[in-house]
Amino acid sequence: MLRVKALVLLAVLCLGTSPALAEKLYKLKEFKPDVSYIETSYSFPFLAKEIEAASYDANGHLGYILVASDSADNLVISTWHSNAETPEYLVNRGKARSVSIAKIDNTHFITPVIDGSNKLRVILWKITGNGTITYRGFRSGPEVTEVTSASSGSAAMVVAQRKNGTLFAQAFKLKQAEDIPTEKALDRRGIYEFAGSADQLALSDGTANLLAFRDEDGKLRVTRLRKRQNASVIERGPTLVSMGQIQKAAITAADGTPNGRWITLSTSKGPSEFKTGHRCLGQTIHKEPHGRGKLIEWDIGTDGTQYLRRGADREFQGSGGVAKEVAVEVISNGNYLVSSHLGFDTFCKRNPKNRGKQRMEVHLWDHAGTTYDKDASGRINGKYYDVALAEFHPIQNYDANFVVALIGENQQVKLSIWGVK
Repeated sequence: MLRVKALVLLAVLCLGTSPALAEKLYKLKEFKPDVSYIETSYSFPFLAKEIEAASYDANGHLGYILVASDSADNLVISTWHSNAETPEYLVNRGKARSVSIAKIDNTHFITPVIDGSNKLRVILWKITGNGTITYRGFRSGPEVTEVTSASSGSAAMVVAQRKNGTLFAQAFKLKQAEDIPTEKALDRRGIYEFAGSADQLALSDGTANLLAFRDEDGKLRVTRLRKRQNASVIERGPTLVSMGQIQKAAITAADGTPNGRWITLSTSKGPSEFKTGHRCLGQTIHKEPHGRGKLIEWDIGTDGTQYLRRGADREFQGSGGVAKEVAVEVISNGNYLVSSHLGFDTFCKRNPKNRGKQRMEVHLWDHAGTTYDKDASGRINGKYYDVALAEFHPIQNYDANFVVALIGENQQVKLSIWGVK
């Protein structure tokens, strides 16, 4: 979540971009951004404990949004254009962890978070074409321990875990604001209460949302959520469970329709050990609580039953398949599947301390058939703790572009810009 094609090392382009390991994927830029709040006249390193990313299209102006819990547990939201190294706009607002983001329409999005009182807070924001974001109010909820969210047609879906481990899903829409009639406010709609406990939540965008989570037995479970009666009612559809236990999961919609396709990237339950090659005497170089990455496809049956079906899958192989944090996204209107995970390199070194150095891997997949073929790969060496990715408006001469956001040592945020062609 690999019939691997041969990888070709290309010459560096005259543009100054550095190619990845295959002809379709290029790492264009890699940097540690400095940021400044609106109220200050100085900049400082961008530090964070967790980070999420999403694309935006505000009145035809495309870019991406980063939502982070910074080193002081404050909610920090920044908007970025293309491959710029400084944000267009940045705000921070109150204590937050378990950060999430979901678009409602092209000019409004929500950031569901856990606030300083350990309660759910769903915050509404308005975004303009130049990336400026404006606070438009919030709705509070019960005490929770985890939260995720996703776009859901003309609404947003939020799924959270209560203190007792059970889940609930709630839909949010826009309504006319009372304070400023020309503006919008957040309208709380239907709710669904789950039986049983679960964690490691991941939710897909789309008119119907597929929720992936780790159930009480530690297994990957997926279930569909649909809205009725103007989102006042949420229905839970059929559920399917995988065979093995997992640690983490990410999910993306392949086409976003109610009867479409979804793809999960999960990590199996660790530890996952691997060894050096025979010239390094096959020594174990890592045995840590990291799992092995696996892509799995899910869809809805065409026999009228509306049952979920499990389709193609691909388990990552070798030391490069060991993963602790994962991200996955379908980009370019479904043409490309991109995955990113935090793992290890495979270089054989004489000094044991130099073996198994950590790195981020990014892969481009052909997901149109019954198998997953890896078309291209790239990597960034280093020790990282969180990863997120988002598409943005294509740069000239590229078919698609995306950003990979990383949190490294000392909570330093690093951004890398990638191109596909």
